[in-house]
Amino acid sequence: MRLLPSAWCRRWLAPWLLAPWLVGAASAQLVPPSAPSAPLSLASDPAVLARTALGTERGTLVVGVLRGDKAGYGIAHNPEPLVARAIAPASAEQPMFEIGSVTKVFTGLLLAQAVERGDVALDDSVGKLLAGQAEGVPPAVAAITLKQLVTHTGCLPVMADGVTGGAALAEQFRSFDLPMFWAALARIRLTAVAAPCEARYSNFGMALLGQLLALRYGTSWGELVRARITEPLGMNDTVIPLGDKASRMAPPFAGDQRQQRFDMHAYAPASALRSTAADMLAFSRAILAGAQGPLGPAAARLLTPLARYEGAEIGYAVMVRGPETGRRTYYHAGVTEGYRTLWLLAPDTAEALIVLASNQRAPLQPVMLAIGKSRYPVPTAEVPIDPKRLADYAGEFRVGKAQVLGFTVRDGRLLARESGKGYNGLTPTGPDRFAVTAIGAQFVFRRGESGDVNGVTLTQGGSRLEGRRVGAAAVLQD
Repeated sequence: MRLLPSAWCRRWLAPWLLAPWLVGAASAQLVPPSAPSAPLSLASDPAVLARTALGTERGTLVVGVLRGDKAGYGIAHNPEPLVARAIAPASAEQPMFEIGSVTKVFTGLLLAQAVERGDVALDDSVGKLLAGQAEGVPPAVAAITLKQLVTHTGCLPVMADGVTGGAALAEQFRSFDLPMFWAALARIRLTAVAAPCEARYSNFGMALLGQLLALRYGTSWGELVRARITEPLGMNDTVIPLGDKASRMAPPFAGDQRQQRFDMHAYAPASALRSTAADMLAFSRAILAGAQGPLGPAAARLLTPLARYEGAEIGYAVMVRGPETGRRTYYHAGVTEGYRTLWLLAPDTAEALIVLASNQRAPLQPVMLAIGKSRYPVPTAEVPIDPKRLADYAGEFRVGKAQVLGFTVRDGRLLARESGKGYNGLTPTGPDRFAVTAIGAQFVFRRGESGDVNGVTLTQGGSRLEGRRVGAAAVLQD
């Protein structure tokens, strides 16, 4: 889920193994002074991961790690003394958290189940599923398919009515009921003439998908989740209405400020679920079991790539990283006004990770980057380069419709940045190769027939962005 400011949230909710390359040396500021000296990975002690991911922020953070059939948990609290300790899966200490946009994975699984049942097809359109249910839906909107909704390629905006962030976004999440939602669909403005579009994250699109599935089965989205996912898997603490579980919710924060819990109606399929680490590992275990597990073939379908997404791929609302023939990582992240979540699967090692924080600003980034580095290492040994050759790489390289990478030379060093951001120093690691070693990002420049540099490839954490040269180097201002 995206909350204020929208640009800040984009970094956390989209390619968490890719976009943070920009932080460079600043990433050290996100690591608490007591951070472990040993590199973090999925094999790390969950208690150590918990302490690192909470840092010095207020609140509670629980990490659950699944390794084969064994689950382990770690918990950290602030402002109590920064002590990380183990937590039992059935313990009353298992607090509950809002999981934000990780809810979208449940909506994706509902679609995978519906496709496996033959109840819907990926090419079914919004108009087909809404027949006789809503009026005034523009033809271009009615033509959007379920596949485009679940992969964010349907040209739909982040939210309805031009809302992109701030208080208006939070208010729309809270206030929109179904009549308001369907009325907004009739006036929705696409980001292009017609789908499909380059993938662009849309809470509205994922909520629309969930509500269309609810219409198809004549029930509510929440009831579908209960009947087809949480109840069969014994996930008794994964709910929307809290009822008598309200006292188990970890108090939410944004920095030092207490926050309210985030209740919603029509947008429920995008961000409404609450859960525990134990429940989320039960969910992970069922998906890792594949077609032979309790979810049947839908578990495998959930992870099937369907479209390109910001340098990598996306399945049924699940982000996919890594090469098609190599190790792959599946994940989603979430953030609400007072909580932050990361859910991740590594089927090649039969591992899963859930990080649940009761602070919107919990510094999960060091943990996320460390896992990306450990699963997708890049060369980091420095290889000396003639400073005169650095000018070959200076210039601007477009890697997407709205994303440009800029390179310039200063004091005998090549620097890189994304449009509008600060520069970061690069380490030469070989011919036409440079790295941001702290975060496991690599730039490989390409040369044309003339020998001039005309392109660049950025790889990090299993993602890959291709850029072509579009302009000269920027001039650095002192």
